[in-house]
Amino acid sequence: MAPSSNISLLSIVHGRRSHLNNLLRGIAEQHCPPKEVVVVFMNEAIPDQLTDPGCPFFPIQLNSDDHQLPLAATRNLAASRAQGDLLAFLDVDCIPDPDYLCHLQQAVDRTHGLVMGDVRYLPPDAASGHWSFADLDRKAQAHPRRPAIPDGKDLMTLPYPLFWSLAFGLRASDFARLGGFDEGYVGYGGEDTDFAFNARLTRLPLYACTARAYHQHHPVYSPPYNHLTDIVSNAQRFHAKWKIWPMEGWLKQFQHEGLIRWDLNQLEILKQPADHQIAAARSDALFV
Repeated sequence: MAPSSNISLLSIVHGRRSHLNNLLRGIAEQHCPPKEVVVVFMNEAIPDQLTDPGCPFFPIQLNSDDHQLPLAATRNLAASRAQGDLLAFLDVDCIPDPDYLCHLQQAVDRTHGLVMGDVRYLPPDAASGHWSFADLDRKAQAHPRRPAIPDGKDLMTLPYPLFWSLAFGLRASDFARLGGFDEGYVGYGGEDTDFAFNARLTRLPLYACTARAYHQHHPVYSPPYNHLTDIVSNAQRFHAKWKIWPMEGWLKQFQHEGLIRWDLNQLEILKQPADHQIAAARSDALFV
């Protein structure tokens, strides 16, 4: 096995047990193994048995009365427990390619920036049972609405609004300088773009690199009626800070459905979506 790097790999989870075990299996196959893995379990017990990631593993439990999914606070907790010089945040739905951490570390070392990995999307059941990385790579698809790294390149700059927290890394010192994720965002929506805008404010450049991760399939809601309350609350906070509205596509859909009142400076919920609306929005589509 290659010597350990000085990378802390961080993930957060609620449910998704098979996805988590696949993530940990992918970590065990890294050609540049991390110094440690920190996984924070949101409002659920730490399971008795999990796949061995092949390096020091620190599961943590976070119980919150504020929200079932305190995403910003949970990522900050994971970072606060990390000992590595580089923080590699990886969503529980992702399986890292064996060269993932090697490529991510090289990109962060070169740029001293905020660097996103190259996430490819798997169809249903592609990562169930006995899978191989060759199988995953053959079945995975690039997101059609994300910019592709040009052939022959291993880095490209990205506009800050395109940041999302599925797979990214940065120096621990830069994460501390940014103040982590704003814990005023509770639940789903807005905290990623806020984090990226803080990076822009502090002139921390944003890049995409060729560190490949495979996103395991799960049902999605499009539009996410099930997160309406979170999205509105977090959009209000974002607008108060940055004077622009985030998540405009979703807000336009909610407005079209008569669920919200939204104008230049104000946003409020008029009614909650009906159960049948939420059910109809559930999709097995690869991309949203």
